[in-house]
Amino acid sequence: MKTDIPDIGKNIRFLRRARNWTLIDLARKIRIREGPLGRIELGKNAPSAQVIYSLSRALNVSTEVLFAKDVHQIELKTKDTDTSSNFIAIHPEPDKIPKQLLAATHDIVAGFHALEDICSVPKHACLPLSVPFKPDYRGMENLASSIRQYFGIYDGVVFDYFELFENFGLRVIIFQFPRDSRDMASFSIYEPVYHNAFFFLNSKNNPEKQLFSLSFELGALLISNQSRLQKTDLFENPDNTKESENLRPINPSRAAGRFAATFLMPETAVRASVSQLGITPDDWSWDLLLRIKHRFGVSAQTFLYRLHELDLISFKLKDQLDAGIKEFYESTGFQEPDSTRRCLTPNGRFFDLLLTAENTKEAKKELIQIQDIEKKYKIDRK
Repeated sequence: MKTDIPDIGKNIRFLRRARNWTLIDLARKIRIREGPLGRIELGKNAPSAQVIYSLSRALNVSTEVLFAKDVHQIELKTKDTDTSSNFIAIHPEPDKIPKQLLAATHDIVAGFHALEDICSVPKHACLPLSVPFKPDYRGMENLASSIRQYFGIYDGVVFDYFELFENFGLRVIIFQFPRDSRDMASFSIYEPVYHNAFFFLNSKNNPEKQLFSLSFELGALLISNQSRLQKTDLFENPDNTKESENLRPINPSRAAGRFAATFLMPETAVRASVSQLGITPDDWSWDLLLRIKHRFGVSAQTFLYRLHELDLISFKLKDQLDAGIKEFYESTGFQEPDSTRRCLTPNGRFFDLLLTAENTKEAKKELIQIQDIEKKYKIDRK
């Protein structure tokens, strides 16, 4: 099997960091000195057959993984049946995840892990990512409320959700998705060893779409984690799947959507905004709808549907405004009416770590590689 030495070293380092091991940790496990192992990771030395065997045993992977050109495709797990799982794709059909997207996220994860190591910062999230819930629509609303409490925001209006997530240790990356996944809005990976996650958002989408996608991915991750923990599909035979004639039977996707809507637009906050302005169900206009929806950072259509769910708008006005919004979307290529007023900080943690790492002279070579990743995948620095 012909594989460049740098590829083997790169794979070893990626797998080591994914397990939260230092170079010394792995060196001790395979019983060699730190220096020789470091030179293997840097691609300066080739590992002997004995070292390869020891690495395979210590990392609990086959030698195929150590030599793989696409280690991310082999290492990415989808079920928690293997206790060595380090990456779990939050995707309804893991086998159909676009290959270019997998390659991109693998490189970004490796770069992010490197920055966290260089800066010696915690890799664990400061937020529980496994929370019990009842598998119905009301259960998802209660889950969203619980998560807002963990964040400490309760029913308050948040102006920068990116910063909020990153302040709790979550990794949010906005970049230009590859050609094979341009139509995807988001993708996320859970790391059990760190109890943390990566949320990848497509930079081509507007802030409203990005915020909803981020919240959707968080909901999908919480659902996935509970399903794995209980070793069952929570929505296969849930109680009260159809709570009224106005609701479709719930499934994981609809559940994550309900989580996202109630996470971004808590019922108490929406009702308070409407009540403070004295808006009745027959008072809504195009301009008023756009003005109020900006408070929650969501799209006009998403906010309209939330008003409808809460019986805060008449059926007649809801249908009229919905038709106008759809017409606008179709004529503008799904641009948001009245533009956007949301000021967000994309990739704040990534670039904060990058700037901090630049003060570490020993990491100069690795920093060049990370900067190459930034440029290759057009990670937004705005």
